[in-house]
Parts: sequence; C-alpha cells; structure tokens
Amino acid sequence: KHSVKSIMYAWSPFYILTIFVMIWSSPFFKALFAEGGLLSSLVWNINIPGTFNEITNKLITLKIDIFSATGTAILISVVITILISKHFKFSDAFNLLGVTIKELWLPILTICFILAIAKITTYGGLTGAMGQGIAKAGNIFPILSPVLGWIGVFMTGSVVNNNTLFAPIQASVASQIGTSGPLLVAANTAGGVAAKLISPQSIAIATAAVKEVGKESELLKMTLKYSVGFLIFICIWTFILTIIL
Repeated sequence: KHSVKSIMYAWSPFYILTIFVMIWSSPFFKALFAEGGLLSSLVWNINIPGTFNEITNKLITLKIDIFSATGTAILISVVITILISKHFKFSDAFNLLGVTIKELWLPILTICFILAIAKITTYGGLTGAMGQGIAKAGNIFPILSPVLGWIGVFMTGSVVNNNTLFAPIQASVASQIGTSGPLLVAANTAGGVAAKLISPQSIAIATAAVKEVGKESELLKMTLKYSVGFLIFICIWTFILTIIL
C-alpha cells in the first residue's frame, strides 16, 4: 500500500542516525580529537585540585569532550531529521523534548547520582582496591573473574567503564596464574553484560520507558534471579575453559 519512496522516507531517521553514529565511532574521526589531532583544541582537560592519579602521578583530569561524543551525533541526526521532515517542526521537537524531560526527570537524576558515585569510587581507589582483593584468590580466580565484571557494571552501569577499570587487572592476574588473558577479559565483559539486567541505570531507564517510574524495586527483584543465574553459568563455563585452554 506504500511506495518505495514513502517507505524510504519513513525510515530515513534511522538511516541518518546509523550513518552519523558510524562516522562518530570510526577511528579516523576519533583521531581528529586525540592529542595532536586536527580538532584536539575542541577537547578540554581540566585538572582537579587536591587529587592525585597513581598511574600518571599527576592531578586527576576531567575531560570534557562534547563534539566527539556519540550523543552529539544523535543530536545532529535529530536536527537533520527535523529539517527534512514535511510535517515536523522545531517547535514540535521542543514540545516533545519538554514532555520527555517531564517523564524522565527522575531517571535522569538517578543516573547523575550513580555516575557521581562511580567517579568517587574510582578516584577514591575503592574500585581498584576491591579488584585487587578479588585478584588474590589465586588459581581459583577464573571462576570469580566474571563476578568482578558483574560488580563493575552494577556500580558504573557501563560495560565499557567496567572493562576500563577491571580489564587490566584481569589480564595481569591471568599472566600470574598462567591462564589466558583474553579469556579472563572476555569473562569480565560477559559478567558485566549479566549485570546490565540489574544495573540501576538500566532499571531507571526501563521503568521510565514504559511509564512505570517508582516500580524500580519490583523490576530489580524480577531481574535479579536471571542476572545471578547468567552469572553462575558464565563463572562455571569460564572455569571449564581455563582447564581446556
């Protein structure tokens, strides 16, 4: 009942979004904003007084990188979609933005606090101390390896942040106990994925998406058993693979 042209037009926002996210995610684009890159001046690094980074032996740096963030790609996609739309105007977009903020203000606030806690635990050394404590398990560590990733994602809400924090620890322990480094890093990632089910950020977004804000505890109770079940399976499978490999 619809022409190919009308179908293509209807799906155009997704094409535009995909193209821009692919560009923003490409190595050549990220290299533009890296140190020494053509657009590196658009990245602001702010040193935080009274802090200390044990790895670099310098002050902790707050990196503000707005232009190369994936969210910027999404914003540009929205603007272009509005411009090519025949029936949707910027006034409609701002009205919709207001409705969205009204519906999601509590999850937004929740995510902000969670990110703050994640930064405090990271910069305060709490995350690293916990990881090092688990790493002392020795040869039994592979069965606990996914647990480290599970805890990391539960705390930060991000598999990427989890790997940034704990992947070096996983690789270091692997070399010490004579097992596969890539395997333990993969276990760290898989355990983190299982934690996405109970991550406060994910739960806050999920309840808001279906207009059930306030029922986060019910969703957590429902998903916890599945998350723990997945984690147990990943732990056992990782231990088996360490024996095989």
